[in-house]
Amino acid sequence: MTAIPDVVPQSQIPETPHMVDGRRWMIRGARQLAGAALVLAAMGLWVQPGAQLDADLLLIKFALSLVMGFAGLAVVQAGLPEPAISIEIDTVRREVRLVRGQRKSRTLVSRTKMADLGAAEQNGTMTRLWAADGTLIAEVALTDAEARASLLGALRDAGKL
Repeated sequence: MTAIPDVVPQSQIPETPHMVDGRRWMIRGARQLAGAALVLAAMGLWVQPGAQLDADLLLIKFALSLVMGFAGLAVVQAGLPEPAISIEIDTVRREVRLVRGQRKSRTLVSRTKMADLGAAEQNGTMTRLWAADGTLIAEVALTDAEARASLLGALRDAGKL
């Protein structure tokens, strides 16, 4: 008896295919640079030469450095890329799920029944799943013959191949 998994997890792929023009990379880089500058400025308040150590100035410098430090860390964290989307194809429930994150921090991006899919293309080990409106949902390369046969069987049953 052979055990075939119900859910076929696929390696992580980036978001739905889009043109790579560097805009997102530049925005993330600018955010991280601005955040690092805020953190360095917060530390620079304490190491600047000729700083006065009056009690009222110390309180202002402390509050200002805390605000700039936390704001800088928040901006740096906002500049980090989001986790990649992984594809889960459930041939038992006849659905395709796109999930962001791993383990406890998983969030469901989309769930599409195989009956609601548009056309599916199969070329060798590569299978492309299209939505009814013509947008690409997932591109899956299955090297396991049993998993590929299970997916193709589910797509044929749904009338998509």
